Amino acid sequence: METSVEKLLANNPNPVLSVDTDGTVIYSNEAGESLLLEWGTKIGGKLPSSIEESVLKTISRNSPETTEISVGKTVYLINLYPLPEEGHVNIYGFDISNRKELEEKLWECEEKYRSIVETTNEGVWITDTEAVTTFVNQRMAEMLGYTTEEMVGKSAFDYADRDNVESSPTRLKSQQEGAKDKGYEMKFCRRDGSVVWSLVSSTPFLDSEGKHIGNISMHSDITQYKNTEEELKRISKKLKKRNHETINERQRLYNVLDTLPAMIILLTSDYHIAFVNRRFRKRFGDPGGRHCYEYYFGFTQPCEFCESHKVLETGQPHHWEVSGPDGSYYDAYNLPFTDVDGSPMILEMDIDVTEQKKAEERLQESEERYRNIVETANEGISIIDAEERITFVNKQIEDMFGYSSEELISRPMWDFLSDESKAIIKHTLKKGWENVNESLEIKFIRKDGSTLCTHTNAKSIFDKSGKFLGTLNLHTDITKRKEVEEALRNFEIARKKEIHHRIKNNLQVISSLLDLQAEKFRNRKSINESEVLEAFRESQDRVISMALIHEELYRGEELDKLNFSLYIKKLADALFFTYRLGNANVSLNMDLEENILLDMDTAVPLGIIVNELVSNSLKYAFSDRDKGKIQIKFHKDGNQIKFYKDKNGEHRNIIEKSKNKDYKSTSFILTVSDNGVGISENLDIEELDSLGLQLVTFLVNQLDGELELKKSNGTEFIIRFTVVEKNNHV
Repeated sequence: METSVEKLLANNPNPVLSVDTDGTVIYSNEAGESLLLEWGTKIGGKLPSSIEESVLKTISRNSPETTEISVGKTVYLINLYPLPEEGHVNIYGFDISNRKELEEKLWECEEKYRSIVETTNEGVWITDTEAVTTFVNQRMAEMLGYTTEEMVGKSAFDYADRDNVESSPTRLKSQQEGAKDKGYEMKFCRRDGSVVWSLVSSTPFLDSEGKHIGNISMHSDITQYKNTEEELKRISKKLKKRNHETINERQRLYNVLDTLPAMIILLTSDYHIAFVNRRFRKRFGDPGGRHCYEYYFGFTQPCEFCESHKVLETGQPHHWEVSGPDGSYYDAYNLPFTDVDGSPMILEMDIDVTEQKKAEERLQESEERYRNIVETANEGISIIDAEERITFVNKQIEDMFGYSSEELISRPMWDFLSDESKAIIKHTLKKGWENVNESLEIKFIRKDGSTLCTHTNAKSIFDKSGKFLGTLNLHTDITKRKEVEEALRNFEIARKKEIHHRIKNNLQVISSLLDLQAEKFRNRKSINESEVLEAFRESQDRVISMALIHEELYRGEELDKLNFSLYIKKLADALFFTYRLGNANVSLNMDLEENILLDMDTAVPLGIIVNELVSNSLKYAFSDRDKGKIQIKFHKDGNQIKFYKDKNGEHRNIIEKSKNKDYKSTSFILTVSDNGVGISENLDIEELDSLGLQLVTFLVNQLDGELELKKSNGTEFIIRFTVVEKNNHV
């Protein structure tokens, strides 16, 4: 009669075989048939020489041997255990395909997913050619009970169990010759003296010349599995010796399962819990004879998501993932099991993979977060491969260039560069792509043919082995800034031209004023020195009035507008300072509307007018008086002048021009008066032999204004004029 243990081994999803000392196969479970087929033998047949050699070595050494076998896409870790009392060797196979694939992917993605090293459940151990530790991750250090700092710099042999020390140099020599060594088991000693079993995959590091420079090994803690395996071996031996004790067999099985490090549960076909081991009870409590759905979740009927019953329907082992009531995740391995009374049962082994799931979720969240950052960045991001072709662009690049990502990917970067930038980049890359770490201003050509100016930071990127992959580029659009800089340069050129133009015009005005002043002395045989000095002082005052305009103009915020109200105050103060020596009791009263802005074409002649009228009052109005008063008023005029003189001297309606939407007109009144001796009622101002008053008359006409002279109670000059400006210059 087949025992429950034999049935359990028969239904084991992993290969289990037994061979005689001469290499003859005497037993194989169903999972082991794939290995027999791969080896070209069967039960009763002989093992191939390579495997038979391992069997003989196991028997001669009386110690386990390990090797790897590939069956199609499945990779098995084969463990050979001698049973000298039985006179044969047991062969156990473990499917390590998934772990193998994970290791290879981990190596390929080492640089990009470096954080996985610290979150993986596997230990990572890197040594140099002398087996001195250069790096261990936190998991590896925890496995051995040390800190990472304590392990770095020490020999790996310091931690190996004595049983492994003798075989390690031979294995290291093999690795130094460039061979990969994957899937072997090693026993290590923890700090506290306990033993840790590790399933090791070791890969040599080679430099560009193929020279061995070190090794990286991945360590999976299989101590629980080894303990379980040893325990199962003990159970198997014990059950074979006591197969006649069927009454006590179930309890003995339960006792054994209770000691296993994994969580074990036995279910009947109607979901009653027949047994849970100690680890299970510690996590979820005593089941108390309940159904599993009552025990786990407090439900009153079977869970809709449960897959445990599939093993009873198919008779095959089943693996699935379940979320526990405490929020933890478990890998559930269900095996068909027959009780001692022959009734079908389900043996389920649950392994807590919560931390692994969380690590995977964190990794996925991290990737998604960085992907969102790249796609929402204000900078354009691109990657150029070693063949100078575009391999990646973010959404900002599409917006900047006007191309879709499909139109950009795989095309040479040179297709989008201006000729000017092509030359710059070729010069920069003389030292080679592999050394790029530059910040450049580059001109690209958009899809619509327009120019895109960018500030680009480029940096070379490499894979884990140091192979050049391409460049990572961050592009900031500075097109608008470049346009503004160009506009500012053009503005500065125009400003300088305007300054030169104003200087030339003002020099011409000064020259004309000096000509007029000189005309006063033409054809005169005798000229007094005092007259010449007076003429020079008058000319000086006129030049100062013009210079003061420029001083105020460049002191203000406007480049072509002058605050004329403020200018009048300073001009009048300067004139009073000049002439007040002989007129100590003459006062000045000013009524000025604030912040009236005039352009240069209006400000220069109007400034000369104020200079002439105030100077004239100071010189002549109070010659026979002890005191006097001069008043200056300047305001906008609500009653606009009806007419202005055109370029032909004809009067035209000012309203006609001001109604034009492109123009705006503003009328002003300037009044300069004194309470001095006045001017004779019969005297016509246009007939006066005074250069100053002649200039006033001439300049009022130049402004297309009107001049009114009142001679009662002193002298009062009233000047009305209108300024017509384009709207964008008002």
